[in-house]
Amino acid sequence: MFRCTLAFCLSILLGMMTPGLGSAQPLVHLKLRPERLTYAREVEQEATQKHDSLGLAEAWYLYGKTYVFAGDYLTAQVYFLKALHVQEPRGASFELSRLYVRLSETENRLGRFGQALAYAKQALQVAKDCRSDKALLRANGNLALLCEEKWANQLGSDTAKFRQVLTYHRLAESYCYKLNDTLGIAEANMNIGVLYTKVADQQAINNLKEALRLFALKRKEGIRVYAMSKLAAAYVRFGKLELAHQTLQEAEQFYSRWHLNEYHIRLDLERNFVTYYTATGQWQLAFDRLKRQHQLEQSQILADRDGAISRLNIEYDTQKKESLLTTQKRELALRMANLKEQQLLILAIAGLLLLTIGLLVNYFRLNQTLARTSRQNVELVKEQNHRVKNNLQVVSSLLSLQASRLTDEVAKQAVEESQLRVQSMAILHRRLYDGDQLAQVDVDEFIRELVSGVLLSFGYLTVPVQYALDPILLSADKATPLGLIINELVTNACKYAFPDNDEPQLWIECRQHGRTIMLTVADNGPGMDHDVPVLQTDNMLVAKTRTFGLTLIEAQAMQLNGRAQFGSGKDMGGRGTVFTLDFTI
Repeated sequence: MFRCTLAFCLSILLGMMTPGLGSAQPLVHLKLRPERLTYAREVEQEATQKHDSLGLAEAWYLYGKTYVFAGDYLTAQVYFLKALHVQEPRGASFELSRLYVRLSETENRLGRFGQALAYAKQALQVAKDCRSDKALLRANGNLALLCEEKWANQLGSDTAKFRQVLTYHRLAESYCYKLNDTLGIAEANMNIGVLYTKVADQQAINNLKEALRLFALKRKEGIRVYAMSKLAAAYVRFGKLELAHQTLQEAEQFYSRWHLNEYHIRLDLERNFVTYYTATGQWQLAFDRLKRQHQLEQSQILADRDGAISRLNIEYDTQKKESLLTTQKRELALRMANLKEQQLLILAIAGLLLLTIGLLVNYFRLNQTLARTSRQNVELVKEQNHRVKNNLQVVSSLLSLQASRLTDEVAKQAVEESQLRVQSMAILHRRLYDGDQLAQVDVDEFIRELVSGVLLSFGYLTVPVQYALDPILLSADKATPLGLIINELVTNACKYAFPDNDEPQLWIECRQHGRTIMLTVADNGPGMDHDVPVLQTDNMLVAKTRTFGLTLIEAQAMQLNGRAQFGSGKDMGGRGTVFTLDFTI
């Protein structure tokens, strides 16, 4: 009881030293490794001279790794995303799978587990597609660590999840043996040892010792220190405190001797020193180590966040300029083609005066030119649509990064909701121009994908949704406001109807009667306050309190020339909120 109380006090005192709340502590910034930066620059310069896009992608990947080791995950993610823009269009490869693994690791360190898991699954799929054992090794190992973290956060109560994590680790280990990869075998042993430590299985010590032996054999100093830190943690777990202290001291000595400068290794050492000193009741030493851990964590959160955003903005502006330049070049080529057509037409008219055969020959040539121009126009439209889709994705990524940096919850919520609106427009654009019906969207598929995206963003993917959707095709000017309205309504349901609701439900109905479209969206939440709009008059929603979401719904309803109305769920005993909208197409 005494130890727990002192540990709690350490945490409270350390929290009081957070910048902005008390006396500020100097942040610990890990320097970038100069040899890593030099190598990345050499690769970049060589690729630039040779106009080698794959070489540039490799250089950006190396830059990203360098920033990861320094603990600057945001800047690392910028370089990984730049490399992804080059690798992804080229299809499945070991390099693409490796890049997805890095993106997954970085997203997880930034606290975005959902996006990390999505990247991890993409890495595994690409590895299977390219049939690379090295890629499968990396992808399975990364999935194992992600699932292990999720299982550990659930206090390790799910034995089925534990077996799943162990299976991923064993699968990665089998690929290491298949490839005769000593370092991979060592890393697999280390990961399995950490897993066994969490379930208090003393087999952990054997696995960690084997990993340490192999790392020493291959002279891999950095990860060797990391393995020593994990072995010390296992010793503490099993009450072998003297061995734990000896191992931690050796690890710290090696870290200094080899001039290591890797953020996650330094942070892990500090955490395990805190654990050891707490277990042995050395509270002052534990407090000192806890302060150093806190400084490292704060430096990772605050390091260069403004610079990362600036680099993203610059990259986005550059992409827009490149897109504009490409479009201008294509327009110039199209004008030249039109000019050539006019010249051919004049020649054809002159040939008509001379000879009928000459007319037929020139007419044939003219048709060939028109067909070529038509193909150019089709390619131009495809290129423009591709650019629009990429730009929407970049805007969504920018909003996601911005939201992760905001500390004001209101501002963060506003940015996240704006991201959902951009995503709804991106879904609509893809449905409009990637489907079989040009410039028309299938309402059934569009609504289902849109709703699933919003529910996934809020973590309510398992909420049952009852759909009643007629087969309807809508043009872009009708589908855009309809999608924004549904996005706002489902967002509101996730924010106000589903929390504290044991059995949340959602109903969406879209029917067509002649030229009239009827939309109904309902939930089984607590219902709307009386100060919230409940009816409509002359296409204007009446409300005492006007929020941005309501204003947006009202504006989109007016754009559709429709009638909108809010009400209570009569079929649910008066509970819940029901929104209805009807408009003419």
